[in-house]
Amino acid sequence: MEKLQIFLVILAGLGVFIWRMVQKAIETTARESQERPRPKVPSLPDTSFKELLKQMQAQNQPAPTPSPQQQSSAPTTPAGRPLPPETTPQPRSLERTEVKPVSLEAKATARANREVAPRARRAATLPRATTTIPNAYNRPVNTTNSTRRTVRDTLRSAADVRAAFVLSEVLRRKF
Repeated sequence: MEKLQIFLVILAGLGVFIWRMVQKAIETTARESQERPRPKVPSLPDTSFKELLKQMQAQNQPAPTPSPQQQSSAPTTPAGRPLPPETTPQPRSLERTEVKPVSLEAKATARANREVAPRARRAATLPRATTTIPNAYNRPVNTTNSTRRTVRDTLRSAADVRAAFVLSEVLRRKF
């Protein structure tokens, strides 16, 4: 019973909503018809179909041929005046034909189809490993020296100290 009452309330609300929308549409159309009156449509012609057919057939007839007297005379304007004799000037070209066309493309150079690879060197001509290893400043460093002497030697020049500082900042970042 309770469900039936809820259903009837929803149905009544839906009916009121639809009724109000229809009333609003009627009011809107009445207001628009007062604001913009409809244009008057012209009435249909009083002629019959047979009369319209005769008019169309008359329009499709070829134009009457001119009299022989009009044919022999010079051409005239629609007002009947003779047309003035006109001579057309000879067309002239602005193109220069005496100029020989020249290509702007770069000339092809003669070169081999394949790139020539550098000659391979034999192992006998390659440099040999030594007991000293050159560092970044091309100073030979003896591998038998202790680490303390190596550090002491590298810190003697300002460039080496600067490089060591940059390396320490890179390797031990604070952030």
